[in-house]
Amino acid sequence: MGGGTMPRLVWAIPGFVVWAVLQIVAMRWCTGWRQQKAKYGFGAVGLLVWWLPNLLVGEIGTSEMEQLVLFAGFPFAAVYLAILLIAEFDAREDAKDSRADG
Repeated sequence: MGGGTMPRLVWAIPGFVVWAVLQIVAMRWCTGWRQQKAKYGFGAVGLLVWWLPNLLVGEIGTSEMEQLVLFAGFPFAAVYLAILLIAEFDAREDAKDSRADG
């Protein structure tokens, strides 16, 4: 890694943190099919782990792929998890409404 790479990686921290929080919340709060789908949020970690050995070996283009996963993968996974959490919230609200009406 060059000297300029580390400061760029600092910009990936917010996306990673938001993803981590949403992943924990989704795994604990979602039910049914949404709980099963929440597991796909770990895909960003899988991609990163997949490319790490190549980065350590020094394969050309790997650093760029790692940065793409950090800068795009974790925010994309966070949006995916946010959509699941919104769907869970809506389902719970609908269940409350149907219990109140019935």
